[in-house]
Amino acid sequence: MTAILALILRILLLTLAYLFVGWIAYLIYKDLHQATKAEKPSEVPVLTLITNTEQGQIQQEYQDPNVIIGRDPACDLSLQDETISARHCQISYKHNRWWAEDLGSTNGTFLNENGIESPVILTDGDILRLGRIKILINTNR
Repeated sequence: MTAILALILRILLLTLAYLFVGWIAYLIYKDLHQATKAEKPSEVPVLTLITNTEQGQIQQEYQDPNVIIGRDPACDLSLQDETISARHCQISYKHNRWWAEDLGSTNGTFLNENGIESPVILTDGDILRLGRIKILINTNR
């Protein structure tokens, strides 16, 4: 009789343990689900790029999260200069910051005259140099 009672108590204890673990997992899931719902997508601020070329000064504003700069006419900012690659540089808005990244260009991309090896954060007033073209960054913050 005591063996049957012990078995019933073990089964009851095991069931309660599984219910407790399941309840904790449900609470964690519910909390994570609520947290992701509460996050609203961040609005992309205006980015202004100002450059002087042989054709004159170019000033363009962007509110897209990705801006491609290069010689290719399909680029967001197309610059006709032989020192610039077809798809030279990408400016992206991630983690509430503007980032610049070289796209494997021949002549490199420079931020304030420092070569870019990996994505770097842009700030208002930075100078981005692609080949021999300089671009003033205005992040409008």
